[in-house]
Order: sequence, then C-alpha cells, then structure tokens
Amino acid sequence: MSAWSGSNRAARLPRDWPRRRARVLRRDPVCRVCQLAPSTEVDHIIPGDDHSDANLQGICGPCHATKSGREGGRAAAAQRPSARRPPDPHPGLIER
Repeated sequence: MSAWSGSNRAARLPRDWPRRRARVLRRDPVCRVCQLAPSTEVDHIIPGDDHSDANLQGICGPCHATKSGREGGRAAAAQRPSARRPPDPHPGLIER
C-alpha cells in the first residue's frame, strides 16, 4: 500500500513539481533539520499548498517522517472533541 493512498496531496501539487523538487534538493543537499543526512525529500516548512521555494526545504526521510507525523497528530487532535468534562461551577455561584 502506497503512503499516498487515500490522499489527494499528489493531485494538489503544481504541474512543475518534479522541476521544483529537483531545484530544492540541489539547493539543500543536506537535511535542513538534522544537518547531517543527505536531503532526499522536499518538505513544506509551513504545511499547506504554498509551493514557493521560500516554503520548501530539503530534508532527509527520517526527519520528514517525524515532522509530518507531528503535524498530522496536531491536526487530528484539533479535530477531536475535547475528552475533558467541563469544570463544575463554583459552589458559591450555583443558583438554588
């Protein structure tokens, strides 16, 4: 099963994505996150559909997986209703 299955992300990339991707990987040959491994993937610094070079960075696979997982977890948490019950009113404010 592909990592892209069920996602419309690939369809939202610009037509010239392969050229942009190659340009960013040339510009950032070393991962901009860990500064150790070679860049093999292109990451959106600010998640979304801003595909400008200023919002793209070369990144290694492990750093990309960590960053994307963190962003996905935050997005999923924002969609979930709160599991916390509302606080009880102060006893002095309860109307009788």
